[in-house]
Amino acid sequence: MALTEFGVNDPQAVKLYSKLTFREALKNTLFSKFLGTSKNSIIMRLMDLEKDAGDTIKYDLLMQTTGEGVSGNSWMKYNEAPLVYYQDSVVIKQLRQAHMFDRESQQRTLHDLRQDARENLADWWRNTLDTYMLRYLGGDTSINHGQAGVNPDSDHYIVAGDVTFTGTITDDEDNIGSNDQISLLDLDYAKEKAKTIDPMIRPTKIEGGEYYVAVLHPYSLTDLKVSTLSTTIKWHEIQQYANVRGLKNPIFSGANGVYNGIIIYDDARVYSPQTNVRRNLFLGAQAGVFAVGNAYDRIDRHRLDGLPMSWVEDMEDYRDKKGIAAGMIFGMKACRFNNKNFGCMVITCRSNATHN
Repeated sequence: MALTEFGVNDPQAVKLYSKLTFREALKNTLFSKFLGTSKNSIIMRLMDLEKDAGDTIKYDLLMQTTGEGVSGNSWMKYNEAPLVYYQDSVVIKQLRQAHMFDRESQQRTLHDLRQDARENLADWWRNTLDTYMLRYLGGDTSINHGQAGVNPDSDHYIVAGDVTFTGTITDDEDNIGSNDQISLLDLDYAKEKAKTIDPMIRPTKIEGGEYYVAVLHPYSLTDLKVSTLSTTIKWHEIQQYANVRGLKNPIFSGANGVYNGIIIYDDARVYSPQTNVRRNLFLGAQAGVFAVGNAYDRIDRHRLDGLPMSWVEDMEDYRDKKGIAAGMIFGMKACRFNNKNFGCMVITCRSNATHN
């Protein structure tokens, strides 16, 4: 049987590995479940720079329609409600990761190091993209990929337990005690606040229903389950509804439960500003954005066919050592307007590694 082998940077190999790496990295992320191009998406994918040059995208944030409407046979004309938009922007920047190995390493193992490098790079990208998005949504001010992370404002911030909110997030997190765990009631408070805040946080629409999404640290999820022991709604009911709905729509697949119109996920990469302090997320429409550039396509148009990820193989030291790199020019952030979050609320709480 003939074996087809593509050489270093062969155009077909570049297209194949670029496509597979990007597809596998993106499809296995948590945030890809929330990703879409419409303004009802929780994470909105911006396509502008996938076709055009530039490093900044300005995008519109859709406001909820207000006004009383027209009653009876009164004239509708000249009384139409305007579509109201706010504007935000996101900057894209390159990020790369690589592996290197030599002929002797390949000789010692039965593994296909090229294939293993691709799979490992896809895993690295999956973890990196989720980590970046959760850090931006959680207000990690130390992250700066194109733009710096920003703390949530007081209108989009809830402290679980009996902590009195002072309006200073750092002080409140210093005051969170060992008994300030998240409960179902905190999700109710978050939904109540989302619907009454100005501008309100719009839910995403799924199969005719309206839903919010909560992403909790696994320790916080356990605390939430414990909180149901003293409520009329038990955890198995919350979990069962997600399993049933998961048969109809992929956004429910992998969810831990659905409570009061809130789809509940857990992820260990939820931002923790202090030891055992978690910034759990409550998300609605346009909570964040994700944008990808197209510079690789313009440089290597004959090889990439519009794919947003680069794949480069490099030989050194008289072809003894081989390096493989995968890169992407992208940007992501929490949507903000007028120095406030737009579709993302933070629920800060204490959650410990052990539960008695």
